[in-house]
Amino acid sequence: MDKITLQVNGQKIEVKPEHLSWTLVRYLRDELNLTGTKQGCSSEGTCGLCKIILNGKARTSCKLFMKELNGAVVETIENLIVNGNPPHPLLQTAIQDGIFQCGYCAPGAILSAKALLDEKPDPTDEEISRAISGVLCRCAGLNRFDRSIKRAAAILRGDEKSTWTDEDTANEYMTLEKLTGVLVYSDDLKFPDMLYAKALRANVPHGKVKKVDISKAENMPGIIRILTSKDIPGKNIFGVIVPDQPIFCDEIVRYVGDTLALVIGESNETIDAALDAIEVEIEPLPIISNVREALAADAPVLHPRLKDVYPDMPNVLKHFHISKGDISKGFEEADIILEESYKVPFVEHAYMETETSIATLEEDGVVKIYVGSQGPTDDRHQIAQALGLPEEKVQIAHMYMGGGFGGKEDIAGQIHAALAAVTTQHPVKVHWDRTESLLVSYKRHAAELDYKVGATKDGRLVAADIKVYGDTGAYASAGEAVLFRMMAFACGPYEIPHVNVDTYAVHTNNMPCGAFRGYGSPQVTFAAETHFQRIIDALKLDSIETRLKNALDLGKATITGDVLTPDVGAGMIQCLKAVQAELAKTNIPESSEEEKIGVGIACAYKNVGLGSNIPDQAGAQVILEKDGTFLVRHGAADMGQGSTQVMAVIAARILGVPLSSIKVHTGDTRFDPHGGMTTASRATFVSGNAVHLAASGLKEKLWKAVSEEFGVASDELEISDGQFINSQTKQVYISLKDLAGGDETFKCLSDYHAPTTQPAPDYVESKPKVPAAPLHFAYDFGAQAAIVAVNSKTGNVRVLKIIAAHDSGTPIIYKNVIGQIEGAAIQGLGYALSESFELEHGIPTSLKMKDLGLLRFRDIPEIIPIPITDPHPKGPFGAKGMGELALTPTAPAVVNAIHDAVGVWINELPVTKEKIVTAMQLNNRMEESNGSIKG
Repeated sequence: MDKITLQVNGQKIEVKPEHLSWTLVRYLRDELNLTGTKQGCSSEGTCGLCKIILNGKARTSCKLFMKELNGAVVETIENLIVNGNPPHPLLQTAIQDGIFQCGYCAPGAILSAKALLDEKPDPTDEEISRAISGVLCRCAGLNRFDRSIKRAAAILRGDEKSTWTDEDTANEYMTLEKLTGVLVYSDDLKFPDMLYAKALRANVPHGKVKKVDISKAENMPGIIRILTSKDIPGKNIFGVIVPDQPIFCDEIVRYVGDTLALVIGESNETIDAALDAIEVEIEPLPIISNVREALAADAPVLHPRLKDVYPDMPNVLKHFHISKGDISKGFEEADIILEESYKVPFVEHAYMETETSIATLEEDGVVKIYVGSQGPTDDRHQIAQALGLPEEKVQIAHMYMGGGFGGKEDIAGQIHAALAAVTTQHPVKVHWDRTESLLVSYKRHAAELDYKVGATKDGRLVAADIKVYGDTGAYASAGEAVLFRMMAFACGPYEIPHVNVDTYAVHTNNMPCGAFRGYGSPQVTFAAETHFQRIIDALKLDSIETRLKNALDLGKATITGDVLTPDVGAGMIQCLKAVQAELAKTNIPESSEEEKIGVGIACAYKNVGLGSNIPDQAGAQVILEKDGTFLVRHGAADMGQGSTQVMAVIAARILGVPLSSIKVHTGDTRFDPHGGMTTASRATFVSGNAVHLAASGLKEKLWKAVSEEFGVASDELEISDGQFINSQTKQVYISLKDLAGGDETFKCLSDYHAPTTQPAPDYVESKPKVPAAPLHFAYDFGAQAAIVAVNSKTGNVRVLKIIAAHDSGTPIIYKNVIGQIEGAAIQGLGYALSESFELEHGIPTSLKMKDLGLLRFRDIPEIIPIPITDPHPKGPFGAKGMGELALTPTAPAVVNAIHDAVGVWINELPVTKEKIVTAMQLNNRMEESNGSIKG
């Protein structure tokens, strides 16, 4: 074959013969080290992350082979990197508008837009939508990127002036690194003599392991070792809350993703061949496909230890019960009683960056694991248990993450990589492609929910009897905690005097289910808010006014007995009134014969922080570096929600220095203070307060040192342009660099403990708990309105607008709060209309990204985010976490809007057009057939 040459970013490249069969994305990443080009979909061409510009056109590089590219001109995101100059206008406007969060999709999206503007300097809306809808963005769906592209186009044409400044370049250094592919994720790392490892999966949902014969495979060329349970020096078990999942299954497999062996080799190709050569025999056992089967009297018992906990329900991981008031009395007081059942599906996190762990052995014997994880300290503990090592011999080097949403709280390949590195004495990389990630990773809980609710004729809620069965899958993960949250939030953000709620985390042979943005509140809020709306409609009352009548407020009690105080927060009424005001000025279109317009309302609330008397603390350290800048060390994991920038802003405000003077390092268990799990919307509040304390402590030390040396009062000092000056006379005393160069080291370490909360017993008798500690130290509240158009013939739903008012505290970075509201609402919209992870008898049928129902830019309606910015009295600068809740009310708001449009109720998510058509054909008006009005 003739030589293949091509041009990459202006440089001529001659392709070696052994690389001709490679895809372009592999060649760019592995041979040219241009790792700004990302991968997200196992080369199915769905995600668009690997977009490059080929001969002037945006193309997916996972579908291009090197042997086909002779003479090609290729441009990657690295070609947009500039030093000392304003960045490309597309980068400027995207950063200013806060378009990207984790940034993993950004290179593909930016290049798609650049290719469009190179060809069409003044593109139409449709051309922009078509260009960027080929790139999936899980954080925010590329929402508003079209506006950024239009501004960039105007700047490039000379019709508009750039507003970018040198200060922007300095302050937005990390965002620039994300957007240009400079920021390093786990999969981008390389080490000398690095080996690779892949797991042999069970691929059956339930069975008894009879044989795992590795004899042929371990002697194949390029195979270094094959590990099984006998090779584990420590405990063959792991789990984020309950350690119940084997690292290697040697007796029973309980879901398709269970591991039988780990193959370590010189390349992924040799490993794949070895995996095929391993002889496996598994005796099938009865499969439990859903919670009803699991609760049957004759169901197989998946975890025998639970027979002693719940003898009558041995497949129940945890049962929670809450009782408040007198439920019988409550229903006697009701004028209307409505009973209904609801169902919600499994959902895949679908973070754009799949799981990668790389383990190395350090010279001092420490096992170091590079991984993007939401819980570095939890990872360290579980890995140390498996290796039989003290925790100080395990180091987690936290890497920036391309999304998480709760899915990176659990162990993925960390233990396997560590075992392989210790065994081989080499760096070892464990990378899951999208297929393996979908097969193995934990999901949002599917659930079946039974609601019986009573209200008076004026719409006052008086009684609720609720049962929720959550499918927690084969292993515990965070199922216990998620079902506790379902119990706590089952009635929504309303005061109800008489309540019984039972929630059950139930084991099946489905994928394990754990944390996912919202942590149980989306499931129960869908049921609670659509159920409440049915009652409101049956009574012919106003949706917002009736919710205002029942809403939690200061002095009112949650169903768990928390009486809301200013320290805990109460923003429900403000959120509802903000939505009401926005709706009043919204021009809602009229229905046509074919398309019917509907408006739906829904509310929600959720905890901030761990609560339940779980120690909730975080450390931070702020150091004056020798160059006169400041280093902030903390433990919160940044997965795109912006915690790194938040900590930098907090420190900069305290110290009175520009953001460019702050550098941040996080999540390294050897060098950074602990931060706990990045979960429960706690990072800004808990780690933010820790940084606040550390920066304040350092400020006190610095001001004292300068005050004493120069005989000036501390309150007259300030920092300006890297120097201590007199705030009144502007006299210069000493530069930060000179101060740092002296004999004294200036740093401050803090440890912040969140406000005390009460324990959460399994069975709760709810009574007001003032002045006793609350169940949670803070809550988020939110209200949303959805405006939809439903085709009365096809059932097709167009969401026209989402109005989302959310209680955020005082934002540290306002555009980040806007991005969190928008991104969460988009995920909530997917939950409503399209997303589900499907299985048949424990076998996944959704093993490609195209099967997940993820929304693209073209699917996103107008979103009106309304932050309610009342300060939290104990949050840093009045802030509190709010990254989860905006997902929760969207689905019920959409379902309620569909009913308002075409008069049918849908009890099961996602709401597909087929379900709507069926409901319309049956004229299934459930509020009439199932509601009973007394008197």
